[in-house]
Amino acid sequence: RVVECLTCGSDDVPHKKSAKLACGHRMCHECLKRVFEMSVKDPAHMPPRCCTDNHIPLKHVDKLFDLKFKVLWNRKYQEYNTKNRIYCVAPKCGEWIKPSHIHRDSHGRKFAQCPRCRTKVCTHCNNKMHRSKDCPQDPEIAKLVEQAKERGWQRCHDCSAMVELKEGCNHMTCRCKAEFCMICGAKWKSC
Repeated sequence: RVVECLTCGSDDVPHKKSAKLACGHRMCHECLKRVFEMSVKDPAHMPPRCCTDNHIPLKHVDKLFDLKFKVLWNRKYQEYNTKNRIYCVAPKCGEWIKPSHIHRDSHGRKFAQCPRCRTKVCTHCNNKMHRSKDCPQDPEIAKLVEQAKERGWQRCHDCSAMVELKEGCNHMTCRCKAEFCMICGAKWKSC
């Protein structure tokens, strides 16, 4: 018995070398292999679909691929279905960084660490982790700094906490125990 392949249009495909999809169409094993191979190279094709929005079940390709490809496919499926993907910015790396590799440093900043080369990536701007405590492209930080200027607040030089002086002198002791000048923000007795 022969069937017609939905993708390549061939009408002499042996029934046993095809898969019946949810839509009722059939696809030959060669076309199935091609759409699954294409899905690991392009997120737009992941997961592979038939003529509807239904995903092609993995059972149809279980015997068509070796374990190495199945592992790659599962990894790419995870990667392409992750929102706001982060990739390593190190030259010659470009590894996808899984959400489980996203951490917070001692200042509360979120960063992703590449499992391959250990490079730290800012989760806000997707560039190499900044030496400064804030991401220069974070609009929320920019708003807070602007508001602080307007209201006369100062940032602690050690922990970056915003501090407001309601009464007393300009010698400020932050909750982190750092001492600084409330007028200029410098370390106490250095301005």
